[in-house]
Amino acid sequence: MKIVLVHGIFNTGRVLRWMKCQFEAQGHECFTPTLTPFDGRHGIEYASASLKRQIEERFGEKEPITLVGFSMGGIVGRHYLQMLGGACRTVNFFTLSTPHRGSFWAYLPYPSKGMKQLRPDSALLRSLDADEVSLQGVKVFSYWTPIDFTIIPSSSSYWRLAENKKFFIVLHLSVIFSRRIVTEILGNLRSE
Repeated sequence: MKIVLVHGIFNTGRVLRWMKCQFEAQGHECFTPTLTPFDGRHGIEYASASLKRQIEERFGEKEPITLVGFSMGGIVGRHYLQMLGGACRTVNFFTLSTPHRGSFWAYLPYPSKGMKQLRPDSALLRSLDADEVSLQGVKVFSYWTPIDFTIIPSSSSYWRLAENKKFFIVLHLSVIFSRRIVTEILGNLRSE
């Protein structure tokens, strides 16, 4: 299986290196693109278009993939799947500590369009919710921790469309270093 791992805000693809190594050890081909600028200042749409371009450069336009999105990377992934046609080639979509219903941290006064789009009830989040029908055929999951402290409230990671699973992991970034989450993803991979 080809697995694309998408980082969150203020990170690069390198932050997912440990998780990438775990999947590669099981025989999967992994790609961890870096979406610039790292702070999402041009918005989710811009990051999503960059993700699409990089996936197509790496795997062509039709090769089936599994998408794993961490934090804001989960919202970027949703936009790619729902608004840019990525759902047609995606078999599985795993979101990790993703603010599907926004986070109050996004109200911090930081000049980033992407951060503003992560506020609760933002126009972007509403548009993604309104277009969930485009995800038919994609197996979707949302894995999150109630001890997050970045996604506020942490229950914002609950996604009604997805198979949700709560993990008791301390802190937001720790989610991408969890052996339990890697095992869960591997156990739920569907190849077609």
